[in-house]
Amino acid sequence: MKLRSILLVLIPVTIFSSCTVLSFYPLYTENELIKDDRILGEWQTTSEKMNTEDTIRWSISFIQNQDNTNKYTYTLNLYHQKEETDSAKFLLHIVELDGNTYLDFFPEEGKVNNDFFTIHLIPVHTFAKLEIGDELKISWFDSDWLEKLFENNKIRMKHEKTKDVTLLTAKPQELQKFIIKYANDEKAYSEYMNYTLSKM
Repeated sequence: MKLRSILLVLIPVTIFSSCTVLSFYPLYTENELIKDDRILGEWQTTSEKMNTEDTIRWSISFIQNQDNTNKYTYTLNLYHQKEETDSAKFLLHIVELDGNTYLDFFPEEGKVNNDFFTIHLIPVHTFAKLEIGDELKISWFDSDWLEKLFENNKIRMKHEKTKDVTLLTAKPQELQKFIIKYANDEKAYSEYMNYTLSKM
């Protein structure tokens, strides 16, 4: 899938199904969640491969009242620079595993104009490795890489597979073991779902 095609349809949550690893359960339990307010604020994607019109804005905030959420829950509003009204909102958690940091994305709401269509959508979690500095580097895990692991019998993990999508159904503890094992494998990360965010 070409980078421009991905960026132009990134806002609809369904785009992730063809590019990155999907999971029914989150990557975390309460024990692995951390708070790092360096991710707060307004960010934008930066890449030599991207045109200005493809710029995606990331607005990240911390939920102060955590009564109905996990501890250390953030929200992410994601939208194109030229179409701010066409946005998607995610719950965001920072997960620390074996010295590495990850983001767990879970859709909270998005712009879908057909109610009948909406009730057929099941929200899922996606995971990405996070590097925090002057910029944020976010690297999602690659669905094609995962498929090859299953096809070659290199992993045994609970999942469901359709013609187009593989959905992990393993619980957080099993997911964590899997992520830790492949944390430093460059092939594990998607070529197209790899973003550097600069502060606005």
